[in-house]
Amino acid sequence: MKKYLSVIHLVVLLCFVVGCQQLAEKPAVDITAEEAAVRGAFEILNKAGLAKDIDLFMSCLAEDVVRVGLGGKDKIREWYSNWFSKGNYWDNVTIYKIEISASGDMAYIIYSWEQFNNEGSRGRGSDILVMKKQADGTWKQVAF
Repeated sequence: MKKYLSVIHLVVLLCFVVGCQQLAEKPAVDITAEEAAVRGAFEILNKAGLAKDIDLFMSCLAEDVVRVGLGGKDKIREWYSNWFSKGNYWDNVTIYKIEISASGDMAYIIYSWEQFNNEGSRGRGSDILVMKKQADGTWKQVAF
């Protein structure tokens, strides 16, 4: 009988030890660092718009990017190349909100902007864009 009690104690102890072991968890997402990285990627995008630099602008977009009402990357390049060639650019961008997903791989930005051209006319608006963290750790725009 004592032999069985010793075995029971060992089984309980084993269960306790196994139950207390922590499974390998993913490290917690550093939301502050990811927000800073997203903000940095967004700033590059805005520099491209101010400079009317289509190549820099396109480098900020993921391969699978979609512009609502326009289409994918080829259509986006065509449209913005034409738009920049007419002297259009944006400036005075204000970010209202950056939200990072709990998994740390998706983000959205709510912002406003002013649009200008060589004739001095301007427009104002606001938008939401979606960014995705790429395999290399950079953030790129996937939807707008």
